[in-house]
Amino acid sequence: MDIPILILLAGGKSSRMGSPKGLLDYQGTPWILEQVKRYGHIENPKVYIGLGYDFQKYFDSIPWLKNAIDNFYNYNGVEVKVVMNNQPEYGAFSTLQTVLREIEEHSTVMIQPIDVPLANIESLTAIINENNSIVIASYKAKNGHPVKLKPVFWNTLLMVNTSSNTARLDTQIKQVKTSSITYVSIADNAVYQNINTLKKWNDYLTSIK
Repeated sequence: MDIPILILLAGGKSSRMGSPKGLLDYQGTPWILEQVKRYGHIENPKVYIGLGYDFQKYFDSIPWLKNAIDNFYNYNGVEVKVVMNNQPEYGAFSTLQTVLREIEEHSTVMIQPIDVPLANIESLTAIINENNSIVIASYKAKNGHPVKLKPVFWNTLLMVNTSSNTARLDTQIKQVKTSSITYVSIADNAVYQNINTLKKWNDYLTSIK
């Protein structure tokens, strides 16, 4: 099985949330570490975290993240690497590009925004087992994340100008042949959630109790 590298995109402003989404409290743990922990159920897990805005707040709350810039840090069995986007004003796609440039070009990756809860182990396994260039999680015909990308596709993303109106992952995916895309229907509505306000966060916490 080709285990993808998980890329957690956490470089945004979190302006609607009012504080960094990755530092929200999830049962006593910063949310970003809960996301990392969930990927720990996969064999030989490796996670890259893309930071940008509010990076210092992440370092203040989770000091070892700063050390993970230079070397992988083992967090509960998960190898974690932090990549800094020095131009976060160009958006999530620029953070994605910055992280991809640090990854070995033959690796498969799995893209996950910090404000979308990572799918459960059964769903992740189903996505990983698919072998197409692009694999997208779907719940009741609503597409979301994670999105798994083979190197044949994601390497092309590095050539996209971040100032272009096509500098979006969904836009780039729409430009490829439909035969290169597989949609995996899973029984986990987390895939299309976009937790970008405090109300949505509290609703999510209530839903999982």
